[in-house]
Amino acid sequence: MTSIHIDRRVTKLETRVTDVEEHYSESQLELTRRVTGLEIIGGQLIDGVNQLGRGMALILERLEIPSIEFPTLTRATEAEIGAALDADC
Repeated sequence: MTSIHIDRRVTKLETRVTDVEEHYSESQLELTRRVTGLEIIGGQLIDGVNQLGRGMALILERLEIPSIEFPTLTRATEAEIGAALDADC
């Protein structure tokens, strides 16, 4: 191969690498935004379910109906997330 051929191939390779880097960065940003949105929604759902459980307990109490235990939901810990990811692999 001549120097011109090598230069042409290197230029094509550089273009491909740049394309991969740009798409990877866009994908990472999109995934980060989606996960952040899901974390916000998950927290809101947990809070809402916990409020609903407390409200139902108060209604049952006022109607003098035997109480039902409504477990309080909590967010997953880092250890639980790690264990779930390990089990999935």
